[in-house]
Amino acid sequence: MIITDSLDHSLQRIARWASDQPLATAPPLNSPASDAEIDSVGRVVGIGTPPPLATLLRFSNGLDWYRLFPTGEGLMSCGQIELAYARNTETARQSEDPDWWRPEWVPFARRPEGHEGFLIDAGHPAHPILKYTEADYPRPFAPSMARLFSALAAALCGTQDDPELPFCGRSPAVVDGAINWT
Repeated sequence: MIITDSLDHSLQRIARWASDQPLATAPPLNSPASDAEIDSVGRVVGIGTPPPLATLLRFSNGLDWYRLFPTGEGLMSCGQIELAYARNTETARQSEDPDWWRPEWVPFARRPEGHEGFLIDAGHPAHPILKYTEADYPRPFAPSMARLFSALAAALCGTQDDPELPFCGRSPAVVDGAINWT
């Protein structure tokens, strides 16, 4: 049986991990997003900001550095989410391929190059997490944001040993201000 920490608890573990890194090598987390910024994301999406995404944005309004996730993604700010959402939904509309990007899909983490990252399905009551890449349609990655960040916190803190969770066996090191995963 997999035990998953709450999203708030996992985010607190990630913040503690970041604060334990030497200040000279690990950049700090961004300030939380304001309620106005979070509401703006909800207006752009048109169906409101999914509660797990609002919780994440209240933790940190994106990150100015990448590779927070072992798969190479970093958190996006409210402004970056709005831009990527608008670009992706417009591309899907123009291509007339509704499976490429759906209006209820909201990106929240991306790689610095290309079209690759994580999104939350705002149209599904459980708000599952999907991973998307340039070469592939979005596909299921984690059943919830709580599950995704529980696995990330465990990987960062060296306690991830459950092969059913993402990032099992990955370990971080901060090198020149960036997380280097092995």
